[in-house]
Amino acid sequence: MQINSNTSALVAANAINLATQNAAKASERISTSLKVNSAADDPGSMTMLNSMKAKIASWSKANDNITRANTMLQNMSASLTSIAGYLTSMRALAVTSAAASSDANAALNQSAFASYMAQIDSVSTLSKYNGISMLSNSSTSSVSDVVIAGTAGTFTNTSDANLIAGQTLTVSGTFGGSGAISGYANPTTYLVSAISGGTGTATGFTLVNTDGTAITTTAGTPTGVSYSTKTPLAGGTVKIQTGIDAGSTTSINLYNTTTAYLGDTSAATNFRLSMKNLNTVANASTAITAIDTAISQISTYQSAVGATQNIMTGETSLNTAMSTASSSAYANLTKADLAKETANLAAAQIQQSSASAMLAQANLMNKEMVTTLLKQFIK
Repeated sequence: MQINSNTSALVAANAINLATQNAAKASERISTSLKVNSAADDPGSMTMLNSMKAKIASWSKANDNITRANTMLQNMSASLTSIAGYLTSMRALAVTSAAASSDANAALNQSAFASYMAQIDSVSTLSKYNGISMLSNSSTSSVSDVVIAGTAGTFTNTSDANLIAGQTLTVSGTFGGSGAISGYANPTTYLVSAISGGTGTATGFTLVNTDGTAITTTAGTPTGVSYSTKTPLAGGTVKIQTGIDAGSTTSINLYNTTTAYLGDTSAATNFRLSMKNLNTVANASTAITAIDTAISQISTYQSAVGATQNIMTGETSLNTAMSTASSSAYANLTKADLAKETANLAAAQIQQSSASAMLAQANLMNKEMVTTLLKQFIK
């Protein structure tokens, strides 16, 4: 028999502490409806749960990106539809002028023709989304060390040879040597009708006047001449983050639908839509071909925009499905079973009451035992 330690009381006190912890845990889970409220609840699952939670939030933001991209595509589609309408009207005018009895009668439609052309350029230029030019693009660059011989030029330094057929080339500086372009004024803008080599690596070019007619030159070497270019680029791309992983992007193509770019790009001279007019019956006939090419280009762009919209719709559906599945899995892993936790709380409270009663009983038993043993000494 030991009276210097109360083993029964210690066991009962430990049972009270354990029951209190269980009751607190069950109460917390009932209050939050979560069975994992801290890393201590399930240390092994925290990495997975945090990753799932981050992905669920990311899928939502990816769909927000797609919503913004769809707005951009819808604006682009509406602009392309407007341009297609203007081209249709221009073709009707060209057909009318091509059948005119005289050049004078053909030219009667030129004013309306030019107005439609200006509207195409206006729509193309104003079609922007968040500062991004969707249907117009241009770049400026310079080239140096160019030798003029006849109507042709040759690059001796190709580091900035960004010429492409159809762009304008502004020549400024002082010509020296034995010849120059006849009637040259400083500066003078010409049209690049053809290049040799490739875009960005052009080794030579041919110039014509901006109206497509040939220019007159004599052999000569320009001294201190600079060439400033403004290129109507075909467009570019914008990458939209449509997924949640690095590289999960969808590209949206940008286009150049200005009249300086639309039209037949294979002819050597006078090929862009911007250079077409209805001033003569012959000009009206050639305009029809250029307009048909432009309509084909716009139709191609419309098809591409529509296909991209369908891709975006598919990406949205995929992101939603993945988010839904992950949210369900996350809930299954973290949500508390309230019926089970209610039962656990009740059991813990009963244990608390029982252990408290046993602790009181254990203390009373030792007290009575000590009192009995000491009675013989207390008289």
